[in-house]
Amino acid sequence: MANTLPDPDTLNWGAMTKQEFKRMELAYELQDEDDRPITRKPLPLKTVALTEALAVAYAAYRINNNTYIKDTRRFSEDGTKTQFDNKSLVRMYWEKKHNVAEAQWLPSDFEMFAPTEEDYANVQEALKWMKRYVMLGLGDLDSFKADMVAELSKEQVPFKSMGRIAFAPEFIKRDRHESELKKEIRVEYRDSKHLGAEKDSVEAVIAILDRRYSAQWESYNYTAVTTEGNLVSFMNSQEYDVGAMLRCKAKVKAQTKNKLFSADETRLNYVKLYKV
Repeated sequence: MANTLPDPDTLNWGAMTKQEFKRMELAYELQDEDDRPITRKPLPLKTVALTEALAVAYAAYRINNNTYIKDTRRFSEDGTKTQFDNKSLVRMYWEKKHNVAEAQWLPSDFEMFAPTEEDYANVQEALKWMKRYVMLGLGDLDSFKADMVAELSKEQVPFKSMGRIAFAPEFIKRDRHESELKKEIRVEYRDSKHLGAEKDSVEAVIAILDRRYSAQWESYNYTAVTTEGNLVSFMNSQEYDVGAMLRCKAKVKAQTKNKLFSADETRLNYVKLYKV
């Protein structure tokens, strides 16, 4: 930038008002800034192409054994690597890749990673799945799902949305499972009947249809079906695979409706499960 200000030694600084003095002083300071050699630094990341953002999210998901981890886990055992939460993995990837200012504070045990062909293939499957919402619309969706669908409909996503993008692989997995489960219940178990009355003891052989972990209760919320085709739901601290067959002894807590399809469902408590 050319120097357009007069030589400061030629100015009568003492005759200036306080406002004029401050204005001229600032002008010379800014001129000094403008005359310095420009050192180019990477600009903070503003947006990322959706496909690239999702590929990194799927890479983080793969690193965490295809699960979404909310909190970083460090271990006292030698040789056991830190398991970073998905949001942190995604954020640190982009900070490292673009050398933004925060990158200097990255943990020493963070290991840079890169999306694989499998991750990009998962991205294409995810985008194909999300296209269904273009046809279905957003009218019947809860606010969180609507926000997620809107985010995954953009070509470019803002860096501030990377936390939501990090959750996308888990969201899509759950969404697909929920859609398939709803169809199964609608077709196979629409004639489900309630088991007994409230506080009755019941015993049945069940197959696990759905499992959701509740951090608040440190337990799993299960949806299952009896061999007679009657839906039940309950909480249990033990982890059982979807599809597992178990003998169940419990008491009826309430007679309800399934949350995915309006079929009779019995809510159980005091549940004891045994191998068949």
